[in-house]
Amino acid sequence: MNGRVPIDRTRRAALGSLLALACVVLGTPGCATGTHRPSPRGRSAIEEVHLFGVPVALHLDGRPVPDAVGVRVYASNNGRAHGLPIAKGRLEIVMFDGVFDPPATPVPKPLKIWSFGPRELVPFAAETSLGTGYQLALRWGNDRPTGTAVTVLARYTTPDGTAFESSTTSIPLK
Repeated sequence: MNGRVPIDRTRRAALGSLLALACVVLGTPGCATGTHRPSPRGRSAIEEVHLFGVPVALHLDGRPVPDAVGVRVYASNNGRAHGLPIAKGRLEIVMFDGVFDPPATPVPKPLKIWSFGPRELVPFAAETSLGTGYQLALRWGNDRPTGTAVTVLARYTTPDGTAFESSTTSIPLK
């Protein structure tokens, strides 16, 4: 298994509620920012990635030790305020052990990278007031963090190899 977990409707609803609460409580941490001007690449071209993390690690296996992170990802561009569906390219969620701020610290080696093509994202897509987003509960499997928190970011790579990253979000493990 690749670490991705299908979520039943009850867990999906609970995770959605947690993600919504996280967005309200935490404001907009983890969002890419920029000025909004028409995109030179077109209305459907993705040029920004926004990551919202659940404020705590998840216990998907029912044991008292966390085994996953929950995130919601939106892709957008300067010409459209709502989340766009990812119809091509690749979305990665990158997890690092510990807390860091990329502009001030050299980026450490990732602990785990989950990678999704457009077809793999379909089961995780949801329409919200923010547009099309992807709700993911990601198990880290054998790549267990050793610290008290993890840092995650989303990276979208276009078919031509251009990459866009979200800001980082730290998630406590306890």
